[in-house]
Amino acid sequence: MFEREIANLATAIREAVTKYREGNPPIRRHVRVRRRDFTLKYHEDFGFANFAPERIEEDTWDWSDQDRFGDSVIKGLEEYNSLVSALGPKAGLVENFARAVSFASFQGLDDKELTERVHAFGSELGGQPLSVRVTAFIDGLSIRESRLVVSDAFILRQPIPDDVAEYVILDEYGGFSFPLTETRFRVVGEFVFDAISTGDAQRDFLRMIEALRLFRVGGVAASRYTMRSRHSFLHGGAAVLGMPGRPSRFAYTLAASDAAALSRFLNDVVQLLPHPFDSDKGTTQREIAYTRYRDALFQDGPPERAITSAMTALEALFLKNEPELSHRLAQRVSVFLRALGPQADARSTYDNVNKGYKIRSTFIQGGSLKPKDRPHADSLAPVLLEYARVCVLAFFQIPTRKDQLLKQVDRAMIDPAGVNELEASLASVVHR
Repeated sequence: MFEREIANLATAIREAVTKYREGNPPIRRHVRVRRRDFTLKYHEDFGFANFAPERIEEDTWDWSDQDRFGDSVIKGLEEYNSLVSALGPKAGLVENFARAVSFASFQGLDDKELTERVHAFGSELGGQPLSVRVTAFIDGLSIRESRLVVSDAFILRQPIPDDVAEYVILDEYGGFSFPLTETRFRVVGEFVFDAISTGDAQRDFLRMIEALRLFRVGGVAASRYTMRSRHSFLHGGAAVLGMPGRPSRFAYTLAASDAAALSRFLNDVVQLLPHPFDSDKGTTQREIAYTRYRDALFQDGPPERAITSAMTALEALFLKNEPELSHRLAQRVSVFLRALGPQADARSTYDNVNKGYKIRSTFIQGGSLKPKDRPHADSLAPVLLEYARVCVLAFFQIPTRKDQLLKQVDRAMIDPAGVNELEASLASVVHR
């Protein structure tokens, strides 16, 4: 969209900046220190990449002079005003584009990069997707191989020194860097999204993190990540995003043999999950259950916390307002998982859920386990979380309504024909 007009503007900006640069414009000495970012804690080796600080000096175009040049020269170009007039309500994006091209031209903008910038801006104006690259520090899962290629758009790898480097700006008042929260990680993830906006890419990325928590039991989190794209919002640069993270005692390891299954899983499951910015507002049974399962993954303290959250996730899926809750929950979960396939020993499942419900009831009512019972609870927690994971994942794939599905589960307890009916409803469950 408007690529010819955009190309004319970019060429005119480059010519104007190149000519201006020959006249020795104001230059500012830019001094930075490259050093280890100690807020990034690599779980596998806390002493990783403990390199010495390095001073970097370079000359850059003075920012105030850039602004003056943009207002007095760039905005006076015929190509600039022509494009602004043609774009109407989107005209505000032209200033961002012009500023980015001006700075790049001062540094030395070749034809290849100019063409890429023109194409990217034209695609953005036309509502076409652009590539957004996300580099994330991920906790809750690790890899056996140094580089695990899940797909063309998703790679997991071990960190390199550049990943954990930060650049501190030095001026006459000393050094400055934006303070960031401590981030623990086990692996670095590289993602590529084709998105109309960086917001859409961020949504898809966070959904993938949510899905990774359902692939296996693991408190997968990305407390810090960097987004890079040609979108005008980022001026063709990068933005560091994140949020305070909570550690999890639950993690899993991926091998090369898992890559194909994980790729299929993400392709199918990510689109089923709720919007990550509104997941806590979900009101359906499966959304409520997923939120409680996720809470269980990040519960610290005694095992009763994780067990209680896992049990309430199962309750959201398998209970209604009815008597004998503990017995009904244990029966339904055991029959459901037996019909689904992963837990053939229904008696063991029944016993585990029953024990978990007793622990949950005691904890909710202000009680706690005796010290001698803690080891058993520690081993029971991941078992119940696995039940919750499989059930939540299945419910996202089942079109049958909860009340109808529970009738089928109850009927399967006493009628062989009911088992066939339940298995037919579960046929849509591809991932477990």
